[in-house]
Amino acid sequence: MKYQVKPIKPRLSEYLNRYNLFEKWEKAKNFLANDLSHPSLNFEKIILKSTVFYSFRIDKKYRGICVLNKGRMEIILFTNHYK
Repeated sequence: MKYQVKPIKPRLSEYLNRYNLFEKWEKAKNFLANDLSHPSLNFEKIILKSTVFYSFRIDKKYRGICVLNKGRMEIILFTNHYK
């Protein structure tokens, strides 16, 4: 299934700029829209109480957190990679 990735909020753009991740985000965004099973994304489901989030890799150090709803994807957070 293909997803429409909603535009990210300004605070998330600031995060990407601060850590020089915009090019990597653009590449990841293309994979998110077209192929969630792409190996470089390492797309994973995270269940927190009754809410389902998804995690994806931007690079080895940073990940994004998103929610899926009716063919649309909203990015809610970029963060350091957890271990």
